Amino acid sequence: MFGLTFEKLFLVVLLAGFLLGPHRLPAYARELGRTVRSFRDLVEAQRARAESGTGADVLRREWQDFDPRAYDPRRVVRDALADRPAPAAYADPHPPEVHAQAATVRPGQTHLVVGDAAHPRRVRLDTLAADDPRRLAATLGDSGSLPSPPGPSPVVP
Repeated sequence: MFGLTFEKLFLVVLLAGFLLGPHRLPAYARELGRTVRSFRDLVEAQRARAESGTGADVLRREWQDFDPRAYDPRRVVRDALADRPAPAAYADPHPPEVHAQAATVRPGQTHLVVGDAAHPRRVRLDTLAADDPRRLAATLGDSGSLPSPPGPSPVVP
């Protein structure tokens, strides 16, 4: 509470006892108690007025969310930077590897070798999606279709 520890509060009470004296200290303590109670009643009346004015029940927990410490500028900036979505590199749905493979495809080619040297795979180009750059690179002239090679499976080991 405002950085006050028990020792600091004890020191404030002790100083007040010496400055005010034992005769005036109880009267000032009563006045401080009345002031705190009236402030608490004022806050409660404002909460009740807000509940009746909006028509919605405002819970005490929601009132506690209006903590001014939550609006620390450093925290606001940190939260804003953490919530920012990462910008998209490009709108192309195909990764750069697909475009690199499409550059090696010749018109009329029916298969593509993918994978590394230890585990190569042959993939039929007509089994790829219609908008795949590798399939588009192999499209024959004006016909727009690929010849269908024999074989039941699209991926041949």
